[in-house]
Amino acid sequence: MAVKKDEKTGTWYFYGSYKMKNGKYRQYKKRGFPKKKDAVKAEIIFKENVKDPYKNITLEELLNIYAAYTEKRIKESTYKVQNRLLERWIDILGDVNIKSITTNDIEVAMELMINNVGYETAKNYLSRINKMLRFAVRKGYLETNPCSPVELAKNPNEKKVEMKYWTLEQFNLFIPYVENPLYHLLFNNQFYMGMRIGETLALTWEDVDLENNVISVKKTWSKDLHKITTPKTPNSYRTITMPQFLSDEYREFKEMLDVPDKSFVFGIDIPVCNTTVRTRMREAIKIANENNKEQIPIIRIHDLRHSCASYMIGNMVRDGSSNFSLYDVAKRLGDNLSTVLSVYAHWLPQADKGIAKLMDKDNALD
Repeated sequence: MAVKKDEKTGTWYFYGSYKMKNGKYRQYKKRGFPKKKDAVKAEIIFKENVKDPYKNITLEELLNIYAAYTEKRIKESTYKVQNRLLERWIDILGDVNIKSITTNDIEVAMELMINNVGYETAKNYLSRINKMLRFAVRKGYLETNPCSPVELAKNPNEKKVEMKYWTLEQFNLFIPYVENPLYHLLFNNQFYMGMRIGETLALTWEDVDLENNVISVKKTWSKDLHKITTPKTPNSYRTITMPQFLSDEYREFKEMLDVPDKSFVFGIDIPVCNTTVRTRMREAIKIANENNKEQIPIIRIHDLRHSCASYMIGNMVRDGSSNFSLYDVAKRLGDNLSTVLSVYAHWLPQADKGIAKLMDKDNALD
């Protein structure tokens, strides 16, 4: 039996371990008690219930066990998001005995979520608790998963949100109004290299090979954890060739800074924050629209990655000759082919028309 004060919150918690029926030991911890005596009393009750550990486990207790299980099995940034979303379920359902949670409870909660935060976000919440309750079944805490029968009904009349992106012409209306060299280089990089913003912010000069005109992507910057982490997926590790004009801009920027190779490209000691990048982008869009008859839409930083994908897919076939394939696009973006097909499939007819023109050209030569 052990209780301890959390110096950060000023509250008390209890922790320890107990022997399960299979002879193995399981760690436990529960936080948030205002007084030491409350934590002591709660641990006594908890240890009484340990005699039948699967009898009265609550949603919060399950979360603590699941969090301990997943902590070393998933990325730190994913772990943090997972726990935040699961804690929201405790707010919604209460810290109830998990055996009392019904399919109807989940469905009612999902209806409220869809109305409040939208279908896609609600689906993410459901996915998180579904995984945790599947874990509970696997470990013997539950006989069945109440999430299993749940079917999310998407509104058939809901208008599909179109993916936002810029054409090359629109980007060229925008980029002259980015006067700061750091952000000018960053936005050029996003449009022509298609990197995730975290991958770009994590770049150090060691990753930029100006002799061979390539960038090595092997890490990412987590804005939530405020530190360098591993890339999103195994496919994210890649080496991308820069167009010469972009390599030249990198070289000029580095010469202007005169910094060590271990320095971050976009920030030296620490990368610039995402909020600042977003603000600079919106400022340049506003000025561009004030100075051009053709108005460019407001898009997100991540939409520059979509713009790069559109630019590449739209030019897979040019002047009747095949330059590169969709597989090459996927490799450059750091995605697998199936992801690119599912996300960007609506752009493929443009390339398909180019293929047909190539066939017509070859047929005319016969």
